[in-house]
Amino acid sequence: MTTPAPAPQEGLCAKLLRGWRGARSLNALQALAPHDRSRVLADAGLTDLNAPSVLRAGHVGALLPAAMALHGVDGAVVEQDRPDLMNDLQRVCALCRSARPCRRLLAEGCTQPEHARLCPNADTLDALR
Repeated sequence: MTTPAPAPQEGLCAKLLRGWRGARSLNALQALAPHDRSRVLADAGLTDLNAPSVLRAGHVGALLPAAMALHGVDGAVVEQDRPDLMNDLQRVCALCRSARPCRRLLAEGCTQPEHARLCPNADTLDALR
């Protein structure tokens, strides 16, 4: 009898994005002691300056998996084998200012080279193939 493979662990950035949306989340983060807040943010690759943008970025959950699939990357494998890299991919996606054009391109069934011209994660995704 084989034991099932462990479920992939969710990256810290993904947990932060899922659990700390909006003003209430930012208030909870700000309520932490400065040292604790710095540690939590550093673990996620964030700073006090970019945390609000990342925590409000609702597009990551839809666009990053689609972009990864388009670039031939299995997100579940990256999440399991390299949660640190997944955190970086999520953070870069969250801070991207091209979410609307990205959403449109992905919805229209763009090609990988078309998407790569727009996506700040493209080089990393291509390296993961």
